[in-house]
Amino acid sequence: MADKAKILKGVGGLYTAELINIDGKGLDETINCRAKGSFRRNGIKPLPGDIVEFERQTDGTGFITKICDRKNSLIRPASANIDLILFVIAAAKPDPDLFLIDKMLSVATHNGIDVLIIVNKADVDRGRADELCAIYKLAGYDAVDFSAVSDGFDEQKDYIKEAVKGKVCFFAGASGVGKSSTINTVFPELGKTLETGMLSEKIERGKHTTRKTELFKLSDDSYIADTPGFSMLEIAQYNMIPKDMLLSAFPDIEKYSVSCRYSDCTHVCEDGCKVIEAIGENLISKSRHDSYRTLFEELKNKNEWD
Repeated sequence: MADKAKILKGVGGLYTAELINIDGKGLDETINCRAKGSFRRNGIKPLPGDIVEFERQTDGTGFITKICDRKNSLIRPASANIDLILFVIAAAKPDPDLFLIDKMLSVATHNGIDVLIIVNKADVDRGRADELCAIYKLAGYDAVDFSAVSDGFDEQKDYIKEAVKGKVCFFAGASGVGKSSTINTVFPELGKTLETGMLSEKIERGKHTTRKTELFKLSDDSYIADTPGFSMLEIAQYNMIPKDMLLSAFPDIEKYSVSCRYSDCTHVCEDGCKVIEAIGENLISKSRHDSYRTLFEELKNKNEWD
């Protein structure tokens, strides 16, 4: 049986991978690997999170011969087999961009990735934090209020720690929402590692290096990836959602669409649409439907070859 490993990072064709046992558990031992050329010729490459098979070389390195089936993958951050994305949003300063949040959520949902929404800065605007949690819990997502700088959130901190156990996870969030401070507060040991990595990158930046996705291991086979904040440009570079699958990327809207009387209903504005009725009955958040409608119009006008 071939040796297997989980890719932690890749730079310049050299991959750092953690050896795993037959059950897929990490063995706390890494190996440097290169991949066979046919991957590149076929337009694929190993990604952080990938499970790969490799052959041991006489110099102690590995030679990747197979990329095992992926359950999902993203273009940016370049990664595979993601179990959970922790979206950090702010209750205030800056005000949350609900469309951007919903667009990221739709991409995660379409790719079969679980989500935990962390509403940071709850100490700044408690009412807004409660409102945001309510919006996303109503939509079927897990959400928790939090403050990375104030006391009184120990229960939420423990909840976040429990959520990542045994999973490959990403923290994501726009600039200024407190993503780094949240990581430092919940996972202080990881925060120090990321801070060291960012310092090294600043030193190397004159050599035209770029940010690379890297998985960092916590205890209990939990992995958290370092990834920069998201922007609309980066979201546009995700593997986007086919037009006919947008509805399933909004499970709260899809739930009420199945009983709609019109087989060709777009669930955007039609009279008698069950989705529109559900909004009026506060069963679907208006902000969520606004995001769905905007994405629907974007995809409707998108050419197949774009």
